[in-house]
Amino acid sequence: MMSDALLEPLYRWLRSVAEWLLASSTMGSWVGVVERFRMVEGIVVAALLLVGLGLGAFFVCVCYATELGRQARFLARRERLSNARLTCGSRLPGMVAMVDAVNSEIDAADAERVAALRAADEFSRGLSALSHDVRTPLTGARGYLQLAREEADPARKDEQLAAADARLAAMSGLLDELFSYARAADPDTPLELGPVALRPVLEQVLLGHYPEFEVRDWEPELDCGDVVVTADREALARIVENLVVNALRHGSGPLAVRVRPAGEKDGVVVEFSNPVADPSAIDVDRLFERFYQADASRATAGSGLGLSVAAKLAEAQGMTLTAHLSGPNLVCQLGTVPN
Repeated sequence: MMSDALLEPLYRWLRSVAEWLLASSTMGSWVGVVERFRMVEGIVVAALLLVGLGLGAFFVCVCYATELGRQARFLARRERLSNARLTCGSRLPGMVAMVDAVNSEIDAADAERVAALRAADEFSRGLSALSHDVRTPLTGARGYLQLAREEADPARKDEQLAAADARLAAMSGLLDELFSYARAADPDTPLELGPVALRPVLEQVLLGHYPEFEVRDWEPELDCGDVVVTADREALARIVENLVVNALRHGSGPLAVRVRPAGEKDGVVVEFSNPVADPSAIDVDRLFERFYQADASRATAGSGLGLSVAAKLAEAQGMTLTAHLSGPNLVCQLGTVPN
């Protein structure tokens, strides 16, 4: 009972002290101090975060600059003909992708360089063979002219002059083919595309070679309706001319020219087919290459440029020119542009 009597006044006193403290300005100042401390703490934390982000960004920039500088020095010192490739010394975002892209460009440039070297070598070999083809009839023509100058018999002299003229004509034909190839390969060669009736072009070319077909006892076959295609008439006639000449030079049987739908609206395929003596000697994948000749001995006439000219002219008109073997027959297909 006595303890309760002592605790009750103590409780009341402590309560009055607490109420006074809560109501006093001193307590309010302490609360303000605590709030200001918390505000300063928040500002310090935010500042530390900003410093951390800044240091991180600076470190990343230093890493990027170091890696890019290393790669720039590598590319500057790299030999053009070297097989060395760029490496990535870090896993920074985007760096690996950039290195892969640079290496892809290096590989593409190397592939183009190798292709250019091969093309230059092929051109050099082909040009050497062509110069031989030109020199041979020229030498023969000079020989016959020399004989004609020394020949007293008029009949013999006429024969020798005719032989010289034939060899000069052969040389002129080779030079014409070379000139035609240069024009066909020139992207600035003007072509006037328009509607062209296909059958008259085919008939005109075939009739122009009728004496050669007659000598071989061949009867060319033409299967073509009233078809109109989009083309340059002169260029189209040259393509047909070169395909027919190729069939006459290297074929062993009559030529068949057939026109059939290409499966596209108004598009047609012109198919030139005739048997050849040795199909295994023909590489159809190289048939339209410059200077390619299936006859490695070059015993047949021609420069190896006729089909290349045809392919270039077809490409310039948006056409396609392909070849394949069908049994003993060599089949060249000209895909025309729909009208």
